[in-house]
Amino acid sequence: MPIVKANSGNPIAGIIVPNAAQRNACQDVIAQLVFADLGRGPGTLHTVGVARLDMQGHNAAGVANLQVQIGNSTAACALVAGSIQAMGDAANQRGGAAAAISALNQSLDSGTIWNVTGSVP
Repeated sequence: MPIVKANSGNPIAGIIVPNAAQRNACQDVIAQLVFADLGRGPGTLHTVGVARLDMQGHNAAGVANLQVQIGNSTAACALVAGSIQAMGDAANQRGGAAAAISALNQSLDSGTIWNVTGSVP
């Protein structure tokens, strides 16, 4: 099954709609995501200006909860399946990270939570 990005349709709780400068910082911090970040524990992964990319942790199924935060509010959220995090091939890892980056940017645009699922053959 290929990598799939899907809008859950669920709004982000406590969302902040960033102004133009904050939005640029959000996009810049999202771009710093690398594959290794998907397996990290809870905490801040990257910071650009007022925006930070946080790993909220993993649920019992291994789904990583990534959030772009400004202060105590969330601007974007993507949930990345464990199957994406388990990719071993470098090219597939780049694809998994790119899908997570894309999902976070789409979440920033839509104000909803995005899911990244699937695997590679």
